[in-house]
Amino acid sequence: MVINVNSMAFFKKHLNLFILLILGIAAFLRATINLDPDFGWHLRMGELIIQKGIPLTDPFSYTMSSYNFIDHEWLSNVLIAIGYKSIGIYGLALIFALIFVAAIFIAIPKKFKEYASLPLVLAGALMLGFFGIRTQVITWFFLAFFLRVIFDEDLWKKWKFFVPLLFIPWVNLHGGFAVGIAILCLVFLFKSIQNRKFELIYFVIVMLSVALTFVNPYGPRIWWEIWMQASDSSLRWTIAEWIPAVFYFDFALLILFTLSLFLVYKYRAKIGGLKILIYLFLLAMAISSIRHLPLWALSAILITSAAIKFLIDEVKKTKYGLLRLKKIKKILFLFILLVFAYEIYGSLNSAYSLSEQNFYPVQAVNFLSHYKMNGNLFTSYNYAGYVLWKVPAKKDFIDGRMPSWRRNGVYPNESNYAFKDYLKMISDDSFFKQMMKKYDIHYLLLPTPPVSKNKPAPILAKIDNYLRKFEFWRTNSQALDEDLTKLGMKKIYNDGKFVIYQN
Repeated sequence: MVINVNSMAFFKKHLNLFILLILGIAAFLRATINLDPDFGWHLRMGELIIQKGIPLTDPFSYTMSSYNFIDHEWLSNVLIAIGYKSIGIYGLALIFALIFVAAIFIAIPKKFKEYASLPLVLAGALMLGFFGIRTQVITWFFLAFFLRVIFDEDLWKKWKFFVPLLFIPWVNLHGGFAVGIAILCLVFLFKSIQNRKFELIYFVIVMLSVALTFVNPYGPRIWWEIWMQASDSSLRWTIAEWIPAVFYFDFALLILFTLSLFLVYKYRAKIGGLKILIYLFLLAMAISSIRHLPLWALSAILITSAAIKFLIDEVKKTKYGLLRLKKIKKILFLFILLVFAYEIYGSLNSAYSLSEQNFYPVQAVNFLSHYKMNGNLFTSYNYAGYVLWKVPAKKDFIDGRMPSWRRNGVYPNESNYAFKDYLKMISDDSFFKQMMKKYDIHYLLLPTPPVSKNKPAPILAKIDNYLRKFEFWRTNSQALDEDLTKLGMKKIYNDGKFVIYQN
């Protein structure tokens, strides 16, 4: 009996560490199973930079090859390339899992760590669904450290003049550095309004931080890339991870959102206006795009932990309040643990559906790597990064770096807005034919559509219906063959999952 009591006491004392351990194991498993669509071009770009230096124009597409693109995560790509060569995919999975766990650990406020278990479970489960060998995870780490310093007055007083130095590595690793600058601006504005004077010290910190973001291969131009993506509203209706959060359902998100928003409102005076302002700013970002949900989740851990402490302090003052709260806490926590287990299962299950063997054209790409191709290859947006990785000799029509790329000018053999052309090709057969001719496209790598009685649609609508949302299209296979045959295409490969046509 003594052993059981001691074991339970030990478990309660180190509950947060147990949660982090489970999250770390789940993250590692997910990263080894799930292959992110962008991994291929991250790896290829890193290899290219190591071999030849940072390219001035796009080296991977034939639609915008002269475009002066900015690789805002060039250093991450280099590190991924080095890591993949030296420790492989499992080593990278372990490193990114450790970064993920470290970000969540940093977000646990020291003063309120004994109250952090509930938001930790919910936020961790939510973030796990977005985890992978992805450069966004690096921004999670930097933002967690950033928020921890800002939310803790003692740490801010001690380290505020060192905060700008954080942007030197951040700006070279991922474009999420702009979120940090935005938060610093909020801090400066809030303090100036609160104190009714121009806060010179905060202004200097902001200006120095902005200046240090210029310490990258592109200098101030890197901000153009950030603005181009941030202001591109079309992404929210064409790219799955950019859709607004109102269209994203997740149990952990629903519970965390309801719990944290209620507690933040109830204890807004004790939490403080600045923390709430930053929390709401990140929440607004998350609502505008689901890819920002993990950023908000980190702030939710910090704030909700403090709010739970205030709630318990208040309940203690009422008769039998603490006893009732303990009972409610046990029931609620058991429910949360069930949600946690469900979220982990769902995350690993979705990772399996997006594994290399289940989602990507592995055999078809192997065929192409040994096939002498004369002319360009066209494939779906979701497969482009993988093809770039496995068939490095071939360029693509559109890949994950390019949705916001646009320019003005006359480029007879190129596009000014490749992603717009790609979307138009999907819905317009005549435009599809024009692009085939313009770009000398002789090969199509497509998923094999199951037989269906659906009404025939434009050629690429059959090819790419909902693929941008990671769904397979449902069309009539025979009708697709007939349409492509009319264009002079013949089938040269079919493995039951993917088919290759040649012109």
